[in-house]
Amino acid sequence: MLLETIRDNINEVIIGFDGTPATSDDGGTGRPAMTLTPTITIVDDATLLVEAIVPQTQAFNEAIKEVYLQLRNTNDFTPVGRFTVKPISKTTSNEVKIEITIEVA
Repeated sequence: MLLETIRDNINEVIIGFDGTPATSDDGGTGRPAMTLTPTITIVDDATLLVEAIVPQTQAFNEAIKEVYLQLRNTNDFTPVGRFTVKPISKTTSNEVKIEITIEVA
């Protein structure tokens, strides 16, 4: 099943500070801030939900402006998707939950 293949090929969510538009030529995260391990759920026959949490104990001086999904193995990484987001301020007063829905037609 295609959804299972996509689910099995995402094992890292990287948040970063680069807010430039995501393009098909991207090779990775610009100015990465933190790597998270996602929870991925098959919602229905056409939808995946990718979730990752930035813990309350983590804080950044800059706003989070991108989310990057990838498959990393011992030798290399494979990009899955890069998304620019509205700036998120992350202090020790909040917890940030990243949720990305992927629909497969």
